[in-house]
Amino acid sequence: MLVLLKATYPPSSAKKAIEVFMAPETPKRSATAKELASFVHGDHEGYHNLFILEVEDAKFAEFMKAQTSRNAYMQSRIDGLGVEVIPGHSVMDAIALTSKQLG
Repeated sequence: MLVLLKATYPPSSAKKAIEVFMAPETPKRSATAKELASFVHGDHEGYHNLFILEVEDAKFAEFMKAQTSRNAYMQSRIDGLGVEVIPGHSVMDAIALTSKQLG
């Protein structure tokens, strides 16, 4: 399974976001997640950090517990930080899953 993590924060929190993200005491991302890509961009809403992770289906609950803990830690220390955890599939996997139902 693929997971998209989207973290958004205002420009005024950029320095603190970097500090917390790099701090050794910040809970680590679950070892069940393999980072495939990351991307950062800014717009009128602030900065957006996007991470695409690969998580084994059987380890998804373990991943979510660790990610929830990490989110809570970071959100309690970075003003305005919002985090979305979006599970999904690759385009080819989604086509294979839905094609069976379409006809």
